[in-house]
Amino acid sequence: MSNDKYADYIAAVVKECPDAKPDEISEAFKKYEEEFYIPPQDAMRSVVRRFQSGTSPGGSTSKAGTPATVTKKVSTFTEMSGSDRDVEIEVSIVTHNIRDQLIRGEEKQIAFGMLEDKPWDENTPGTRWDYKDWGPNPELKAGSIVRIEGASVNEYNGKMSLNINQSTRVVVLKEGAGTTLSPNEPVDITALPSDGYVCVVGRVLTSRPDQIHRKDGSGSIDVVRGRVADASGTIGFLSWEPFEHEIGTLLKIDGAQVRSFRDTPELNFGRTTQIEVFHDAQFADLDTLAGQTVQTISQLRDGSRDVDAVVQILEWTKRSFTREGVEKFLWSGQIADPSGRCRMSAWEELPIKESDLPITVKLKGVRVRAWQGIPDITVDTSAQVELLERPPWDEDVDLANHAVDVSLSDVVAGPSRVGLETQGLVVSVREDSGFIRRCTECRRVLRDGACFDHGANEGTEDVRLRLVVDQGGSATAAVLVNKEASLTVLGMDESTMKSKVEELGTTEFVQHVRERLLGRQVTVNGRSIVDEQGAMILADKLGIAESDVQLRATELRTQWGWA
Repeated sequence: MSNDKYADYIAAVVKECPDAKPDEISEAFKKYEEEFYIPPQDAMRSVVRRFQSGTSPGGSTSKAGTPATVTKKVSTFTEMSGSDRDVEIEVSIVTHNIRDQLIRGEEKQIAFGMLEDKPWDENTPGTRWDYKDWGPNPELKAGSIVRIEGASVNEYNGKMSLNINQSTRVVVLKEGAGTTLSPNEPVDITALPSDGYVCVVGRVLTSRPDQIHRKDGSGSIDVVRGRVADASGTIGFLSWEPFEHEIGTLLKIDGAQVRSFRDTPELNFGRTTQIEVFHDAQFADLDTLAGQTVQTISQLRDGSRDVDAVVQILEWTKRSFTREGVEKFLWSGQIADPSGRCRMSAWEELPIKESDLPITVKLKGVRVRAWQGIPDITVDTSAQVELLERPPWDEDVDLANHAVDVSLSDVVAGPSRVGLETQGLVVSVREDSGFIRRCTECRRVLRDGACFDHGANEGTEDVRLRLVVDQGGSATAAVLVNKEASLTVLGMDESTMKSKVEELGTTEFVQHVRERLLGRQVTVNGRSIVDEQGAMILADKLGIAESDVQLRATELRTQWGWA
């Protein structure tokens, strides 16, 4: 075994699987490398799993009495694991790309792309996996539905993909268009798809070494993070391989994979990504492209990294907490620019005094996380913050009370945001408008005298309105109006409202609110939360536009076919 090139890997497997024979382990690594083109460091986990279960990748028995592997027939990708090596599944071919790749000194042609399971189910969206076809197999064409027999699963950095090996059989069940997407044709950064393999030409804006810590605690992976840009925009990248190109270098990056972290796409560079210096005298220079990294608060997305921004700090506080017995500090507060407001947190003390607020700063290379959909900028070091003498916008703008006018359709289609103003027509007043009781612990609304998290409690009384507003049938959002704004729009104080509810009863009171608000054009100020369930606006101000209600009601009946 001492002369075996897999000696170190064999020793690691024997440590985990004492009953495994070194010769059989060596054969397993050899099979992965020669048949599946998976190097030993990437095959380690699968080999350990195989010998723990008693089978090797070719289906042979590695322990006495252990039966050979049988084909695993599945309907969805979720039924498979990283140790599966003889799989049968029906899929649709989403994309199919061909590339010449150098493998152990020999140039081979391989295909790669994306598959989707549940190809016959039109009502349920399928799951997508990347695949590599080492044939390449002529039956694989974009748009076709095929049955793949004898494929293997590859797990790399926690992500699963499918290997279509030279011995894999492909049966065409439905012919596709046969079109392929050539990865060798550069795509503008703003036109990149949300997933898949692409080719871009861009200039390096930032580049820094980083580490990714394995979730199982087995160590860290050295990576390089940064950003590249073209005339259309910028995008972050994560390189799993050494990346030594200097800032300002123009590169052609072929075979990068687009992946999304939270709400933000980024380019991933791996073993098969081809990166070479590119020459184009007409390409924008570094200074011109660097200006594109400066973003407004309205442009921030969850998961963004290396972001530059100019903001005004409105509030700033320091708090302490204890982690693993050590006292630590975190500074945080509200920030704003003319496009909106959000929060900012810093892990190092900044040269900011509360008496100096508001103060304008330029942020460099910060990252973005979101809470309830609202961006939260994270500053890791004080070097990322530069104090400015004056803001680049009109100094007369009071950002603490500034509301950005956003159409309801943009609110619904855009990210969550703070400090917005929008307009819409009230089309519904919910039954649970009026007096409510909130949990004394978390302020959730009590249901039948109980909180979902904290159980039964008396709660505290509060007032709210629950509305639905609409913009001409093109966009709809739920609106929760707080106590102060609810009382203001109803023209009551709390005691007057309580007397009204006692006089009319809860149901009739809601009807009274409907008579006042339904069909009225309103202006809503507050913050929005946009997720997969739709858009909701938490309103701290609600204004009714003056209009001819009877005329508007007639128009609505005609529009909705009720006339």
